[in-house]
Amino acid sequence: MRQWNRDHKERTGQWYHRNYADQQREYSRRRYQERPHWRVPYPERGALTDARRRALVTQARTDEVFAPLDIHVRDGWTCQLCHEPIDQAIAWPHPKSPSIDHIIPLSRGGAHALSNVQSAHLGCNSSKGGRAMEDVVALLTRLADRA
Repeated sequence: MRQWNRDHKERTGQWYHRNYADQQREYSRRRYQERPHWRVPYPERGALTDARRRALVTQARTDEVFAPLDIHVRDGWTCQLCHEPIDQAIAWPHPKSPSIDHIIPLSRGGAHALSNVQSAHLGCNSSKGGRAMEDVVALLTRLADRA
């Protein structure tokens, strides 16, 4: 990126004056086009990841059958992690798209049941990761105390 900026200055006589965030987005787009998703070069690793997830869901299975829409309606289309509204029109993989979060993650032995799921933005859910809700609250409290 720096070399490109130097070349631009040599060609035009001035530095490129775009926002740094725009430059990063452009770099990310270019890199994504040059390098495929990790599942493309490693299909066996992707299959193992999918199998591990299916096993966790199967072990956590209960007799309760529910659809993600039921959870979003129950929670009033509000993200239970950041408490902001969830827009139904936004589609995956946008960070603000709707997703279902397990309060106690399946990886920690949580159940795939109505009492253990909540609405969340995909980005909020991804940032929470495999941590339990109590761990996330403790982390946010520590960060707020520092500020």
